[in-house]
Amino acid sequence: MKRLLLAFLCLLGVSYAVTPFPAVKHHKVLLSSVSSPYLLETSFVLGAEDTLEIEPGVEVFFSGYAKLYLRGTVHINGTVQKPVAFLNADSSESWNGLYFSTGDNYFEVKNLRVENSFRNTVIRSQGIFENVKFVNNYYGLWVENSPRFDLVGCDFKRNRFALSVGVGSVRFRNTKIHENVFGLYLYKGTTFDGDAKSVTNNLEADIRKESDDLAGKGRKVSKSVWQRIESGF
Repeated sequence: MKRLLLAFLCLLGVSYAVTPFPAVKHHKVLLSSVSSPYLLETSFVLGAEDTLEIEPGVEVFFSGYAKLYLRGTVHINGTVQKPVAFLNADSSESWNGLYFSTGDNYFEVKNLRVENSFRNTVIRSQGIFENVKFVNNYYGLWVENSPRFDLVGCDFKRNRFALSVGVGSVRFRNTKIHENVFGLYLYKGTTFDGDAKSVTNNLEADIRKESDDLAGKGRKVSKSVWQRIESGF
């Protein structure tokens, strides 16, 4: 109901206790609980020298194809009682998603719900997702070339592709991948460190490997081509 009201008010150009996503100030962006909810109408880039901090209980609504591109230091500090939520502003359409490319900047994301995005990506980054829920996204999470990345107590549910891992390995503990269309996808040469029994009850497949999919098949469209196609979605 809140998202329907927000979409309606945005359509009318009416502001109703919604805070615009703040700009970087003195190399920092703070989303405080007292100013929540926030609205991000266009894509936002956090520079490599900047810090994003989000307090418990904050809700961020994303319009259309808005993306949160994070290159700096990230602390998303939800709690079990007051999780942080990233949601679509219009219940009839998705938003672009999260993109972590933090390099040596170790990120911490705790007690976050990510819902109705197209794709969330962690690439060439170091960090942890703890008690993060990915719900009803096209790609729940795409992880690539991130040697120090952990999923702890996370949950993937009702995504088209729940978790895809390319180039390297991902470690997950007490993490459930269930009730998605496709569960865990491993590109050729990648591995995962976790309990395979936690990947279960997915509609089409629980664990798929690119090497198995390509066995006995001819040429394929390269992963980089697919990424360019999907990034323009």
